[in-house]
Amino acid sequence: MANLPVSDLPVMDEMSATGEVKEIFDDVRRTLEIPFVPNIHRAAASAPNVLAATWAVLGKAFLSTSLPMPLASMILYSISKANNCQYCSAVHQVTCKNLGVEEDTLAIIDSNLDGLSPRRVQAIIKFALKCAFDPQSLDAAAYEGVRSEGITEQEIVEIIGLAALGNYLDTIADSMKIEVDDVFTEILDS
Repeated sequence: MANLPVSDLPVMDEMSATGEVKEIFDDVRRTLEIPFVPNIHRAAASAPNVLAATWAVLGKAFLSTSLPMPLASMILYSISKANNCQYCSAVHQVTCKNLGVEEDTLAIIDSNLDGLSPRRVQAIIKFALKCAFDPQSLDAAAYEGVRSEGITEQEIVEIIGLAALGNYLDTIADSMKIEVDDVFTEILDS
């Protein structure tokens, strides 16, 4: 992966976190069941309100979704790839891989979404991409298209929320020039 230009914004060391930031860092490690705090959270820690909001929306829109986690992860992956966000693409690719999504499926999402199956997953990801990049074009046919695949009203709203979350995370990562965590790079290189 190409290195991003370095921003002059600080990335907090996990061990120097105190107060609310330390509490959020501890919650990130505990909830995600990982021994480290990902760079996106460490970078957001300079503004504790942004860190708290980022963790809260990630927890509510992604970690608490009623959609299958592999599908929610594929939605975030497809948006980060479309946004060309190096950090989020890597994180979501690792998440997909850890949830059992095949590399071939991710390659289809990257290059030929029309070849993605099952049709239901294809319809959901296409709808999410439209939500993320052209929400003004959503018409009755777009909603009927996902409803015809058995998607409930709650799931539609969750897909919209995941699309917004994808753009939010990509904006944070790209604007702050966040480097991909070594752990994620090692997993992708293996």
